[in-house]
Amino acid sequence: MPRAGELTYYQSLGERGRRFALNKPFTGRERGLVMMEIGAMLTLLPPTPARVLECGCGTGWLTHFLQKCGYQATGVDVAPAAIELARTNAVLGTPGAAEFHVMDVEAMTFDNQFDAVVFYAALHHALDEEAALRSAYRALRPGGVCVTSEPGTGHGRKGAGAAAKWDTTEKDMPPKHIARLGKKVGFRRSVYYPQGRDLGRLVFTQDPLGGNALIRFLLSLRPTRYLASLWLMLGHKRNKGITVLYK
Repeated sequence: MPRAGELTYYQSLGERGRRFALNKPFTGRERGLVMMEIGAMLTLLPPTPARVLECGCGTGWLTHFLQKCGYQATGVDVAPAAIELARTNAVLGTPGAAEFHVMDVEAMTFDNQFDAVVFYAALHHALDEEAALRSAYRALRPGGVCVTSEPGTGHGRKGAGAAAKWDTTEKDMPPKHIARLGKKVGFRRSVYYPQGRDLGRLVFTQDPLGGNALIRFLLSLRPTRYLASLWLMLGHKRNKGITVLYK
């Protein structure tokens, strides 16, 4: 069962917060990095017009985006208010083009119906992520893929304030943990990739990671940034990155 705050989150946001959520991915200072991440995930999905299920879709912006790309897209979220917003999302949505359901991702009723399942910053909100991945596995056809992009190691500590404020679940969700649970529920193989937004932050932004003065100086040097990008691609992706699970 979800925490109470996850059922009422969008009511608690207020009108301004709901408008911000509805206008994703065009809102926020990191909109360009978010689009890089979505682009990275798109390249890992099967070709259109595959059937894709987004778990924890919120206001449905990514589900609508997938539909605009040519996928047969379905979104599910545990919060009725989120699904109501998703069905009426006028920013990206075309009425009736994408399908939405109020459903707990830990207990979905889909069986052998989808070519791909997507978790974008959603699996770390699950009380039981193993149950969510088992539901995703069951929803997939043989040969299907589950693509996840989640906050990695350390997020539980960073998100503690938000969890207390909104009564939601915030936890670490590194790729190595997702891969271990994926194998446990039946996925035959897993592959890690660096997050598109992290690579974009290192390569394109003026202040890639913040930090102390020495780190800021080192990362102001292009060679250091490229070495840091290589570190993301070769090693750190196990702690924070995109995970692809193959059924």
